[in-house]
Amino acid sequence: MGIQIKEILNDKYFREYGVIAGEDGLDREVQAVALFDAPDGYLWFKGKEFVLTTGFLFTGKTDYFKDVIRFLHKNGSAGMGIKKDRYLHEVSEEVIALCNELSFPLINIPYDEAWIDVINAVNSIAINRFITRVIDKPSTQSSITPKDLRMKIRDIIHKLSIEIKMPVTIIDVITGNSHTYPPIFESTHHIDFTENIGDYDFDFSKETICDKLNITRITPLDSHRCPWISIPVVLRGRLVRKIIIWESDEKIDYYSLLSIRIATALLTEILEQLYIYQNFEGRYYDDLVKAAINGELDSFGRVKEFLGNIEKIRVAVEDPFIVSCIHSEGGNINLINKREEIYKSVLSILGHNKNIYGIVDDDKIVILTQVDDTEGQIRKMKSDYKMILDRLNEKLGECSCRIGIGTSVSDILSSKRSFIESLKALEVGKYIYEDRKVVAFEDLGPFGLLRLENIQRRDFGSNFDKIMPLLNHDNSKELLETLKVYLESESNFNVASNKLFLHTNTVRYRIAKIQEMCDIDLDDPVERLKTEITLKFLELIR
Repeated sequence: MGIQIKEILNDKYFREYGVIAGEDGLDREVQAVALFDAPDGYLWFKGKEFVLTTGFLFTGKTDYFKDVIRFLHKNGSAGMGIKKDRYLHEVSEEVIALCNELSFPLINIPYDEAWIDVINAVNSIAINRFITRVIDKPSTQSSITPKDLRMKIRDIIHKLSIEIKMPVTIIDVITGNSHTYPPIFESTHHIDFTENIGDYDFDFSKETICDKLNITRITPLDSHRCPWISIPVVLRGRLVRKIIIWESDEKIDYYSLLSIRIATALLTEILEQLYIYQNFEGRYYDDLVKAAINGELDSFGRVKEFLGNIEKIRVAVEDPFIVSCIHSEGGNINLINKREEIYKSVLSILGHNKNIYGIVDDDKIVILTQVDDTEGQIRKMKSDYKMILDRLNEKLGECSCRIGIGTSVSDILSSKRSFIESLKALEVGKYIYEDRKVVAFEDLGPFGLLRLENIQRRDFGSNFDKIMPLLNHDNSKELLETLKVYLESESNFNVASNKLFLHTNTVRYRIAKIQEMCDIDLDDPVERLKTEITLKFLELIR
């Protein structure tokens, strides 16, 4: 991002400045202000500088003055500001003619001007121009919605790209969603920017541009990849977005970096507003779901009062619903504190048009799903929930999650029954299907009639007493596992041995020993069934 010499001279601060020569070059672009008062200092200018000098070095040295002008012009410097009245008093006609010929602006700086004031004034013009462009007039709307805030984020990205003349991408590191301007630019280059720098699968060099803000330049060593600048956007100590500046043609300059930092500050402020809104909105989700599963919704009008406070939900509340419950087991996780991460990276799989989800306890998320056709719906939900569990367990780390699914009810007002079934699927399914993390109430069959809190040892009659010798045996674990797998394998020794990775004779020996110890007739199908059920609830009743 640069500013033209004429933009500088049009500012009221520079009204006493005058053009000595090179007026046709006033559209030259300034990207930095530099001081020049050493004989060979000009040799280190690299282009687009507005060069400031007292002119002391040029007194009586017209040829040297002309050599410097030629060098600066050749290397793309924007122009020169000189205190003519300090040492020179007059600029020779030869220098003026050369500047006019090259269209190289030579600007007279008032005698009393301090360099720092000139530099700050030019910088302020550059910064204020971007701020003016990126900040719209105050909105006349009575309230700002999350949609407005998200549109504002995109607007800032668009204007930043236009200002610095480079493609810009913003990436949500939680969801992986991205937006690039201009849209025709292929931004990702098959790079996962949600990963940490250093996790790329190609060789690259890394340069720190701003250590405090962790702004870095990544330059891939293979020529077909475009280098980029990575700017993290951190909210409440957490990385939430990344801004990628694609340096497709040339590197960013000083004023571009200022614009990027301003844009980052503005984006952080907007994301803070969005965070507050979503956190506040999340309470409406929670309250609506709690009211539904507790049977407190007495009319559709009451439901619509809740939905009026939630932006994205577009469910048909009079259609059938299925309630599911996600339970976080183990670990010291408070799901409310993880709301944004869970909703964006996990539950976004389900979408908002058919689902309402709320956190009803520190360890429970309840999902109300509108279903148009209940046939095959639970099968599809199981498939979606397996993906959700993979992401949840990855995000939460120290805990494990399971999901219970109820059956269909006629409308959202009847959600309580389906919720109770989802809890039953969680509670009983944990014993019936140990290896399943997603269990539907319909999977339980007659086991759905059980109430775990009422189960006692005496309910299993003599079966528990018969198994007791196995519990007290030195090899209790392997004997119980062998018996359990044998029964699950429909008393097939070959199948059981394959599952246990044991020789068939070993399994035969163990089963014979178990029958001898426990006095169980495993040839009787009823005895086998009672034993298998007892083993499933063994941990509960022991």
